[in-house]
Amino acid sequence: MVGQATLCYKGKWNCNTEQYTETNIKPGVHIMTKATDTTTEHSISDSSLQPNPATLKSSSQPFPQQNILNREIEERKRAEQITQTLFKISSAVSSSKNLQELYRSIHLILGDIIDLTNFYIALYSKETGRVCFPYFVDQYDSGQVYSDQINRENSLTGSVIKKAAPVFFDEQELRQRTEKNLIVGTTPLVWIGIPLKRGDEVIGIIATQSYDNPNLFDQMDLDTLVSVSDQIALAIERKHYEQALISSEKKYRNILESIDDGYFEIDTDLCFSLVNRAICEILGEKAENLLGTPCSKFISPYIYSKIEQMVKDLVQNGESGKIIEIEFTPKKGEKRFLEAAFSLRHNESNQVIGIRGIGRDITQKKQAEKNRKLLEDQLQQAQRLESLGTLAGGIAHDFNNLLMGIQGRIDLMRNDLAKDHPHSKQLENIENCVERAANLTSRLLGFARGGKYELQPTDVNRLIEESITIFGRAKKEITITTHFDQKGCIIDAASNQIEQVFLNLLVNSSQAMSGNGTISINTCRIIINEQQAEFHTIVPGSYIRITLTDNGKGIAKEHLPKIFDPFFTTKSLGGGTGLGLSMVYGIIKNHLGAITVESQVNQGTCFTIYLPESSHELPQEVKIIKKTEKGSELILLVDDEEMITAVGKEMLVVLGYKVITASSGYDAVEIVKNHQDEIDLVIIDMIMPKMSGGELFDQLMQINPELKTVLSSGYSVEGDAQKILDRGCCGFIQKPFNLSKLSEKIREILQE
Repeated sequence: MVGQATLCYKGKWNCNTEQYTETNIKPGVHIMTKATDTTTEHSISDSSLQPNPATLKSSSQPFPQQNILNREIEERKRAEQITQTLFKISSAVSSSKNLQELYRSIHLILGDIIDLTNFYIALYSKETGRVCFPYFVDQYDSGQVYSDQINRENSLTGSVIKKAAPVFFDEQELRQRTEKNLIVGTTPLVWIGIPLKRGDEVIGIIATQSYDNPNLFDQMDLDTLVSVSDQIALAIERKHYEQALISSEKKYRNILESIDDGYFEIDTDLCFSLVNRAICEILGEKAENLLGTPCSKFISPYIYSKIEQMVKDLVQNGESGKIIEIEFTPKKGEKRFLEAAFSLRHNESNQVIGIRGIGRDITQKKQAEKNRKLLEDQLQQAQRLESLGTLAGGIAHDFNNLLMGIQGRIDLMRNDLAKDHPHSKQLENIENCVERAANLTSRLLGFARGGKYELQPTDVNRLIEESITIFGRAKKEITITTHFDQKGCIIDAASNQIEQVFLNLLVNSSQAMSGNGTISINTCRIIINEQQAEFHTIVPGSYIRITLTDNGKGIAKEHLPKIFDPFFTTKSLGGGTGLGLSMVYGIIKNHLGAITVESQVNQGTCFTIYLPESSHELPQEVKIIKKTEKGSELILLVDDEEMITAVGKEMLVVLGYKVITASSGYDAVEIVKNHQDEIDLVIIDMIMPKMSGGELFDQLMQINPELKTVLSSGYSVEGDAQKILDRGCCGFIQKPFNLSKLSEKIREILQE
């Protein structure tokens, strides 16, 4: 030892006066040296930054005051470092994007004051007893190893959780735990674990360890980590809640954006404060244009007042919610309807801060309801007409049978009289009355199911022109214009009935005009698709569309649904029967067509008719056989009306035929069985009790498939009659028929 100097770093020894010189070894390390009688200068290389323990031990008596001062300085510096660390950790909560980034920031911040080469953060769930390692940095192990094997009893982490206190394990203690299998993963040389607490509850730990230096950590490092542990726990918890809130808001927004119903929130000023994608699409606006915009911009003042009143009711009555229908007009588009459920929005103090609503666009629903109501009305109207038609058809059938008896007697009387007989003129007048009565039954049959006469391919354009000619004779002051499809408009129809339709519509239009007026009639060929067919209750396919438009006074909106009802009329008593348009409707329906009407008061009316286009060509003109042809064949006449069989037999005898009569289908079957080789023709009435004309035809075909038959009925050829014709019946003759028509039909069938 030289003198009393313990350590000198570029210091000066004063031999005359005993003194102490403070030498700065490095920032924060201060060592005192004592002067002796010899001046000695010792220098220490700059690389020696730590005091030599051996030299310190060989020094003379220590200096307690200086040691206390050094310790205070170190503690002060450590306190400043901890304060800065706490501030940095608090700031990291705001600057970190997510929890993983926060964990890394905590690691880097603590690494500035402690060697944290190996460091991890573990989180503990008291409810499940599970420990997870969201952040794990280690030289040898991975967090997965710890997650799979760790529990409170067999691990260093578990010991901290169990004790709920800081733990410092040195090399010896760690070796003992390894022997007892109380360490998971690679055994370190030193280990520190600090619990992260929320109050008294442990929510996790932070830990650091060294595999190389058992003296890397000391009590001061432990105290430092303990000092910042509460701030770390608070930071993690805050970030967890913040991230959970962001995730919840994102999930909430995703849900709102994914639903088809419109969601919106309105503040106390009734301005939009939150909207989703669906409500933007419904209103036809972008979200940025809606937010802050008063909802009154999109709805009528009436609806706006309803919403205001609804909010007052919700607040005053404490109701949970209300559903109202909102009518609005988007920025681009037609008027739409929104069904919205409203409820109040409250803040944490339970004060009303606005309302929320979930709205569904019900425009299509309302349109569908409107269409359904229209279809229901049409169905009810069709059912009423069908009931009336059934009644009318029965009356027409019986009336035609009566006319058949009268017409037959007229022909028989005329056959016995000379052409210049005085009664011939009277018989002709009676026959004219029968013809007019037959036309009346033709109209009645327009109401009946299948109440159409024999259908023939007919040119609609020709029927319209003929109807205009007849109508124009009485209404010369009305101008009628036409525009026809030149490619031809052929339908399968009873000409007299379709002509009656046009006449009735022309008369109806003329009555809606005061003096001069204009009627326009157009025809064209169109294709009806499934949707259109469903609306009109017809089948899809090719149709002829006829429109008849006038510029008359129009029809009131409340009368439109009723104009096709039987006996409905707006005319004064005695001004009309109300049957004209109902007959039109019945005839069109029985021709498998549809008719619609559009009208506005003082604007005029437009009737649109759809009739199936025919697949047949127009028949060639056939010369009318004026001469009555006779025959000698044997004919079986079957009818349940005695009047018909009596007059029919006499008419057939006059024509030269041999006749057998039967009053029922059963009698006819027995007669055919007994005379099947002799009978040349069977005339069958369609409507008979017990065994109908169709059933009789089927049994006759079983007896003799070659037997010729002809159907006779006061009903039309459509319906059951057509089905029998399709099964092989030779022909059909409509009652009432005269001697000439009967003769023509019989010869036509027998000569085939």
